[in-house]
Amino acid sequence: MESVIKFLKKWTFSLVLIFPIVVVTHQFWLAIARNILMAVNYSYPGLLSPLLFVLDTVTLIIHEGGHTIFGLFQWRFLTILGGSLLQLLIPFLILASAWWNRQQLLTQFAWFWLGFSWMDTAAYCADAKYRDLPLIGNLPKSAHDFNNMLSMTGLIDHYRTIAWFLFAIGFLCFLAALLWPLIDKEKADLVDLSDQLEKAGLDI
Repeated sequence: MESVIKFLKKWTFSLVLIFPIVVVTHQFWLAIARNILMAVNYSYPGLLSPLLFVLDTVTLIIHEGGHTIFGLFQWRFLTILGGSLLQLLIPFLILASAWWNRQQLLTQFAWFWLGFSWMDTAAYCADAKYRDLPLIGNLPKSAHDFNNMLSMTGLIDHYRTIAWFLFAIGFLCFLAALLWPLIDKEKADLVDLSDQLEKAGLDI
């Protein structure tokens, strides 16, 4: 019984993450492999719908803020890149902080969010050539981030290869989220679930 409790303390959040990871991976795989609009119109099952809607909305807000922040440098390429850059940077910084402070649950969630952000970026990249995704604020197709960036760098014909590369990075982040108790074994062995919930602000 004690071994079961110890196992659950280490792996409960990993088990919780399996379903959303499968769903999100399926969503963005369909978007890149078949139809990019599947990323927008994908129907999340059950309770995942409001949770992933919030995550997607927060990520979008950060993305748009990135254009403004990096626009201060007055370099057009960096301004365009800034949206995707910031949406990857924020979960990475949360991940680094959580890992440093031995917050296992928050570390795993940050890995998940980082993976989501990479896959979201991959889907945007996969739309670079045909620009079918509706842009926020009804912006014209000429405002498409990846169409502009890849055109400026001469990589527009390789948009799908780049998209799959970004997708693969996201998938590796998802694996890290699931396997974190094994990857960071020393810290995971010391984890106390109630303490972790309290640190994450989820103690009730």
